[in-house]
Amino acid sequence: MQTQRHFPLEGASNFRDFGGYPTADGRTVKWRRLFRSDRLSELTADDHARLAPLGVRHIYDLRRASECAAAPTNWPGPSIIESPLFIDEAGPNTFERIAADEAARHDADLARKIMAQLYARLVTDPGPLAKFRPMFEHLAEPEATPALFHCSAGKDRTGVTCALILGVLGVSRDDITADFMLTQRYYGADEARKLRIAQIVEEAGLGFWSEEALVPIFTVEQAYIDVALDIVEAAGGPERFLIDQVGVGAVTLDRVRAVLLE
Repeated sequence: MQTQRHFPLEGASNFRDFGGYPTADGRTVKWRRLFRSDRLSELTADDHARLAPLGVRHIYDLRRASECAAAPTNWPGPSIIESPLFIDEAGPNTFERIAADEAARHDADLARKIMAQLYARLVTDPGPLAKFRPMFEHLAEPEATPALFHCSAGKDRTGVTCALILGVLGVSRDDITADFMLTQRYYGADEARKLRIAQIVEEAGLGFWSEEALVPIFTVEQAYIDVALDIVEAAGGPERFLIDQVGVGAVTLDRVRAVLLE
């Protein structure tokens, strides 16, 4: 019987288990140890009841402080580990960058280029690299899971973080990409996307935007994750990347695999 991966919730559309994938050495990523999601500020009492049996202990919030303040997590129980991959002081976020570029607000190809730059920054900028190290060190602890990783949409910052975790566990690139693309089914669905775009544009008061140009921001494309994974592969693969670029010890990564694989 296939274990349930996606959890349809009233207050979050992209909540899912990213375990269950086979690894190169013949093992499997444990189910019900690793979860990912979009923002958790709108969870309902029914959502809390449904999620309680998962026993999530820790929530890694990858958002900026301003995002956390605007939409605080509403889930009593798990501890929240603030792990902003980009801080507010680092400059405008991707949405703001595109908003500030009048051409990008009407040009889907230009919006895609800016999104690709985000994925490159997630594996090259000092800010994200500094946050990855304590994450992996914590995951090496037996009591660190079940854990959940999330940002606003659960697709960009969360997508790269989960890709690194699966990669160091030995999951194939094809499966990592397939897991990443599941967001297209749950968060990027046409009707949900249109509602989300309309909400964001109205809240931001940014005037006219081309919906075609906004689609690349509110969905995922394989080309995005390929940018990050290509950089990781060029560094020698996920393990060498985490050891050489992030500073995670090889012993720590062995412990992560011991905890999360069966």
